[in-house]
Amino acid sequence: MLMNVNRFFNWLSANLVKTTIGIIILIITITIFVHARYNSSEGMIFWDVKSYYSYLPATFIYKDLSFGFMDEGGFGKWIWPFETITGKKGIRATMGLSVMYSPFFFLGHLIALVTPFEANGYSKPYHFTLAFSAMVYLWLALLLLARVLRRFYADKVVAFTLFAVVIGTNLFFYTTREATMSHSFLFSLFALFLWLTIRFYEKPSIKRILLAGAVAGFITLVRPTNIIVLLVFFLWGISSFKDFRERFLFFIRRYYWVLLMAGAFILVWVPQFIYWYHISGKIFYFTYGEAGGRFFFNNPQIYNILLSYKKGWLVYTPLMIFALVGLFMLPRRQPGQFLPLFLFKLLNIYILASWWSWWFGGGFGLRAFVESYAFLALPFAAFVDFGFRQKKIFRYGIVFVLAVLILFNQFQTRQYNNNAIHWWWMNKEAYWETFLKLRPTERFWIVVTLPDYEAARQGIYRELKSPQALEWERRNMEWFTWRQPIPEDRIILWLTQKFENDSIYSQMMTPADFEKHGPDTAEVAKAKAWELYHEKGYEFWDKEMALEMIIEEVSKKTNLMNSIEKKAMENNLSVDSQLVLDALWLFRHERK
Repeated sequence: MLMNVNRFFNWLSANLVKTTIGIIILIITITIFVHARYNSSEGMIFWDVKSYYSYLPATFIYKDLSFGFMDEGGFGKWIWPFETITGKKGIRATMGLSVMYSPFFFLGHLIALVTPFEANGYSKPYHFTLAFSAMVYLWLALLLLARVLRRFYADKVVAFTLFAVVIGTNLFFYTTREATMSHSFLFSLFALFLWLTIRFYEKPSIKRILLAGAVAGFITLVRPTNIIVLLVFFLWGISSFKDFRERFLFFIRRYYWVLLMAGAFILVWVPQFIYWYHISGKIFYFTYGEAGGRFFFNNPQIYNILLSYKKGWLVYTPLMIFALVGLFMLPRRQPGQFLPLFLFKLLNIYILASWWSWWFGGGFGLRAFVESYAFLALPFAAFVDFGFRQKKIFRYGIVFVLAVLILFNQFQTRQYNNNAIHWWWMNKEAYWETFLKLRPTERFWIVVTLPDYEAARQGIYRELKSPQALEWERRNMEWFTWRQPIPEDRIILWLTQKFENDSIYSQMMTPADFEKHGPDTAEVAKAKAWELYHEKGYEFWDKEMALEMIIEEVSKKTNLMNSIEKKAMENNLSVDSQLVLDALWLFRHERK
């Protein structure tokens, strides 16, 4: 018996990394079946996925990339085309993800053909196979990433790193609950690109640089801003000016290799260029620009994208703090990795923080960073290796903190699934209202705030109150009467609402006010309310608010309005003017 136990532990030690990957895949598989999103009405083709995926059924089932088949009806739920400058219907997203979905699309299509389900690209079999697509790519990515990490670290470090990066971050969410979003797929492509980069410098060849170029092209086909992965390729292994000079001369001597790499990169894009030309008459077509999408490179939201309660990366994925710490350990531990990874992450943060919607719509945490975890696994492993080498008490302490953060990510994932973390309405007050609570409280829906999308498209970032908050305030305003002096805090609340909802007042909020009081519209409105209140004084605003309340009250009573209309005719006044006069009379004679 003891011998068998020893054999098991020896086997486990020898296969620790493979076993860890197996456990990760098992956890993900179980989670996918538990959530069973593929059985929901929306299934796996939701939000942005409708655009990513629509190339496949349009091409292989309906053979109509102009989407004329939509006129037959029944597709409005599944396809989000837009009208191009030529009047044709088109898809905003590039086709990279459709290529990655394709094996699972064809499998789903085959199942649909041999079962009673409709082979229309959107029935249950397609959703079911798509649900496991990200997991398959992740499995392959972990095998590659393990090979990368094992070049530098012991198996126990590699195993812990892989487990933490998947289970301890929002990569887990984007491989399970929202598996068809782009992020897990891109993580896999990043891992492949990293592997190809390392292999190229171990033994340079035309074949390897062609593969690296093609994968880089494909990464940008999925998300064009990820073109900065090329920094990692060209700067890999450079830790000094001498290294840089040698690398520069290396590629100068082999300039045709770089041209071949560029050719492979562009070749991947050719189908996209053809499609864009078909729908717009242009080879290069910025489809998101027509929807108001743009970058504000002079106003990057660095703090917000990293630390804000709304969608801050390190707030909702705190484990990655240690990847950033590990990044600054690289100059001593793995000097050739620091420059490419540091510059990549720096530019990655800057570019994403400059996008008009820096929170990237709905999602768990800052989802646009997920793909970079394949690169950040290296500095995270450096930190883990550092921790494992410490004395026992410090080693256990570091492992404990990391383990807690892995569990915390799982807890926050459950919170998100239960709406205790909202997909884009979060703020500091809302975060702490549901902190360590699995479900949202009633107050949570009152304190959450909505991003002002129209302002964001102009590079102005402010928040709006939720419908629940506005309804609560409306009810709250009814708890007192105009017949008594109105409390100061009610007047401030009333004025604040004016600044938020009345165009006359909101025009008084200038960019300087937002610079002074911050991006939160509610805070600026409240500050302006106090400013105006002090300018006119209590008596003035008490009277103004009371008159508005009287007018609103009288307007709801038909008999009183009939009387006011009659008096207005007799006095040759407008109904509104007579209403104000009557309100003034009531205020003077019935105010206690």
